[in-house]
Amino acid sequence: MAELESISLSELLIGIKGIIANNVESQYWIRAEISDINENSSQGHCYMELVEKDETIQSTILAKCKAVIWADTYRLIKPYFFKETGQTLKTGMKIMIAVTPAFSEKFGFSCYIRDIEPSFTIGNLAIEKQKVIQQLHDDGIWDMNHSLKLPVPLRRIAVISSPTAAGYGDFMDQLSKRDEYKFFTKLYPAIMQGDEAPDSIICALDAIYEEQEKFDAVVIIRGGGATTDLLAFDQYDLAACCAQFPLPIITGIGHERDNSVVDMVANSRCKTPTAVAEFIIKKMEETVQQLEELTEALHEIIQNCITQNRLRLKILASNLSLATANRMRDEHIYTERIVNRLNGAVQNRIRSARQQTERMGEEMKNILKNNLREEANHVEQLRGILIQRLSSTIAEERGKLQAKEVSVKLLSPEYILKRGYSITLKNGKAVKNASSLKPGEQITTLFAKGKIDSIVK
Repeated sequence: MAELESISLSELLIGIKGIIANNVESQYWIRAEISDINENSSQGHCYMELVEKDETIQSTILAKCKAVIWADTYRLIKPYFFKETGQTLKTGMKIMIAVTPAFSEKFGFSCYIRDIEPSFTIGNLAIEKQKVIQQLHDDGIWDMNHSLKLPVPLRRIAVISSPTAAGYGDFMDQLSKRDEYKFFTKLYPAIMQGDEAPDSIICALDAIYEEQEKFDAVVIIRGGGATTDLLAFDQYDLAACCAQFPLPIITGIGHERDNSVVDMVANSRCKTPTAVAEFIIKKMEETVQQLEELTEALHEIIQNCITQNRLRLKILASNLSLATANRMRDEHIYTERIVNRLNGAVQNRIRSARQQTERMGEEMKNILKNNLREEANHVEQLRGILIQRLSSTIAEERGKLQAKEVSVKLLSPEYILKRGYSITLKNGKAVKNASSLKPGEQITTLFAKGKIDSIVK
């Protein structure tokens, strides 16, 4: 068997190195995503792993290679990129870079990064922002916080901010100028910039959610800065949390040119922390004005009611006075009729008493008492003044009855004797029948003056 011709691995790789060196250009602008990055602090070099992913299936990697930024280049690229974007190079970031392909028989293929285009990264961030906005719409949560109505009054505020931020100080200073409204605020500290900001703000929102009944609204504020300083507020998780939060959210993230996604989903958006304070103060002023207008309207309504009721009372008083006068007249006539009836009845009873004995007189008194009770029941139905008049009438009639009783007493035996009559007694008892006497019995005859004893024959 003939011996096969062969070369060493190093010879192969050196040949490939030569091919690359002789057949590729010295520099290419490429688009890639950083899948790994490591900065060598001692030497100043920056090592990366670049990948290209399938646009439709993000987990599918189409290409991968190593890349390095040598220290002398990295010292220029790093501050330039941060100045333009406000960001540092990090995992997951999409970049456009100028590279020189290189092949080493020992380290394999890699790219030397010579330059970077920040505008590509910024544009890509805008694309990612639109994706987040679309996802929020697709999830049906975009307008949830928008639909919440700001409470009236708006005075209990949960504040999410860095406690040392100038914007937070401006916000509190502005509120403190209007001490008459007695605002209540509570700070929930959070990191407001960088990779840790979304999770930190979400933690603050979770803490507020646990005691949401204490607050009317949530304020998210931070100082100003570059647009890229605010990338945390374009993250889907934070925006979704804000969109679904049960309390109205007011943002004052400190930038005027562009809205973050959190600004867009919040209930109300202000340009700066100071503007948020002014917004809250204005809402309180509107509330106070509405209360004053309502108070004035209520006062007017009350005055109208008082005027109408006074007129109604005058009419009722006039009607009542007339009705009372008519009733008093009717009652007076009725009382007179009753008095006349009583007088007639008393006169009849007096005439009867004169014609009857003591038995009839007692019966008369019983009849009068019964009649008086009946009349008293009628009189009780009359009003106070009628009761007084009837009481006086009854008292008068009682006096007359007493006088008639005296008349009845005039019919007594003593009075009869004085009129010339006599009474015959047997054994101290009146003799009513002559046949009851027997011959020889002693009787006594009483006269008005004196008596005589006799013997029956």
